[in-house]
Amino acid sequence: MFTEPILREYPEIIKAFMGIPSEEFWHIVEVVAVKIPELDRERLERSERKRKSGAGRKCDQPLALRIAGVLTYLRWHTPQLVIAKMYGLTQPDVSRDLRRVLPAIQTVLPCPQVWKILGDGSETANLEMVAMEQLVNRRALVDATEQRVSRPSTNDVRKQYYSGKKKQFTLKTQFLTDDEHHIEAISESVPGAEHDKTLSDELQTVQRLPDGCEVEVDKGYQGIDKLVDRVEVLDTQSGEKFTVARLTVLIPYKKPKGRELTEAQRAFNSAVSAIRVRIEHCIGWVKNWAILATRFRCAHSIYTAIMCTICGLVNLQTQAWQAAKFANSA
Repeated sequence: MFTEPILREYPEIIKAFMGIPSEEFWHIVEVVAVKIPELDRERLERSERKRKSGAGRKCDQPLALRIAGVLTYLRWHTPQLVIAKMYGLTQPDVSRDLRRVLPAIQTVLPCPQVWKILGDGSETANLEMVAMEQLVNRRALVDATEQRVSRPSTNDVRKQYYSGKKKQFTLKTQFLTDDEHHIEAISESVPGAEHDKTLSDELQTVQRLPDGCEVEVDKGYQGIDKLVDRVEVLDTQSGEKFTVARLTVLIPYKKPKGRELTEAQRAFNSAVSAIRVRIEHCIGWVKNWAILATRFRCAHSIYTAIMCTICGLVNLQTQAWQAAKFANSA
């Protein structure tokens, strides 16, 4: 069984079981220790809570071990009882901390925005926007990923979760990254039967992006360019006004039925793919955490929180290797 002194004496254990350097882990512990009392107070005093404030079982182990248990579970996705035995916890402790500790961990990490699906009309004014300063080289890369979940028990629910693309029951999440492997936004998870383009429309992805940026998507987003508004600009030399698209959308060409793509179209597709591979890298790094690479076994209600936390961990790693690369090139 690991204890806090053992984790401090053998930092390689932290890297092996949690996927982050020991110094980052202890920084997370320090900040969470400050944040979690306030978050616990909000949780215990929320209006919909049925039990009295302060009621419920308390975890007897130090906060460092609770955080270690959560991060190890995310990294390896082994049964919660195994994680509990590693750190002197109980299986219910690990399950509860996925809800109690994760929000505090997110405050330490460079987590992306989480976009919720909004309806039409007045809610458009409440969109969480992406600033141009967030997009390196003024590029936004958009794609969606799916993860297998357990087979739902009823036929109606099965239809919602069955992905025709993956041929299995899944949850889907949309990613938005910049041109330098930074995950800037994710969507709340939705059942896997929903098409990538439909999810993008419901999130109002195009409307959330800044004027003048370049958006690169795959062939599943055909028609997204038609959602771009046009704006009026003034030619300073001639004084004439004309309209242009608010932002540029690049979509690979689909092969026409019974015909072949031209050389120019194939070259364009290759150029787009060479840039879009960066969002594929980000999705691949996220799936280095086994909880997002194997069949998801937890409640779907915490899936988005887990995805957001792991994206924050990936962004933390990205910042580290990019800083080291810059230092070596200087």
